[in-house]
Amino acid sequence: MERSINETLLLRFLDKETTPEENESILRWVSDSEDNRTEFQRLHQAHHLSKLRSLKADIDVDEAWEKLNTILPKVRTRKNLINLDILWKVAASVLLVVAGGISSLWISGYFSDLQKSAIVELKASKGEKSQAILADGSHVWLNSQTVLKYDALNPRKVSMEGEAFFDIKKDRDHPFEVSTTSGMKVIVTGTKFNLRSFADDPFIETTLEEGEVLIEGVNNLQLAQLEPGQQAQYKTGENKASVRNVSTELYSLWKNNELRFTDISFADLIPRIERWYGVTITSNSKQTNSDRFTMTIKTESLRELLNMMQLTSKFNYEIKGEQVKINF
Repeated sequence: MERSINETLLLRFLDKETTPEENESILRWVSDSEDNRTEFQRLHQAHHLSKLRSLKADIDVDEAWEKLNTILPKVRTRKNLINLDILWKVAASVLLVVAGGISSLWISGYFSDLQKSAIVELKASKGEKSQAILADGSHVWLNSQTVLKYDALNPRKVSMEGEAFFDIKKDRDHPFEVSTTSGMKVIVTGTKFNLRSFADDPFIETTLEEGEVLIEGVNNLQLAQLEPGQQAQYKTGENKASVRNVSTELYSLWKNNELRFTDISFADLIPRIERWYGVTITSNSKQTNSDRFTMTIKTESLRELLNMMQLTSKFNYEIKGEQVKINF
């Protein structure tokens, strides 16, 4: 490993003038020792503090550097010549994501042809959960098979498919909007809520823990305004929502690696098991299982879970890698 590095090279990096090969060299040097990290932090803070403040966020440099080599290549451009300021705003938002301490998170981005947007896409893979810090300082947890997109130049408007828990940074002058593929939107200024919007679910669920949220349907139709402890169920295709009181903590347990179900059908449980464990479940029978389950999943393996289900339901199963076959 390198024991020293030219300070001019570090300053060139901070001025965004280094090549990919030079970036790799710097990455190796920073990873080599705690003294190197401290020296880089000193230069980084002195050179870029004002620019980082303009992005309204703090970067964890140590963790960012550990992930930098795998992230920067995923940012691709649609034109050969791009605005470097836009490029580094995207890179900065990605570094913030890395600093969030993620478990498994795919990051990609692209620029519009007119360079008026810089889209960042965050994706939690099947069977994985992730967390990220968005460019505006908001914290978001992504459940398995969730995709979240936002413009690094306008980070208070995001789109999402899947399930996520949001802890939104307060900014009353700039409401935070989450759009779903159904056309439903959640609008907040600063709050904590869980949003579940999978394509194969009949309802979109918004569960509020703190603050308040506004639910809008298609054509900006205001459907509900939630208070803490309430959940809105939006029925896809009908452009209407119903509100009920719930124990909100039950709907965000997943971000702490825990799931709890109460009186759930076999059919509704299967897709959640698939996402949780990253498997595909099939059956060679057309028989409908009418059993219902109440359970909590924490550290149980897939085999342990299926064995638990067999205590109250009559079926056999076979596991081959990521493929699971169930026979009734």
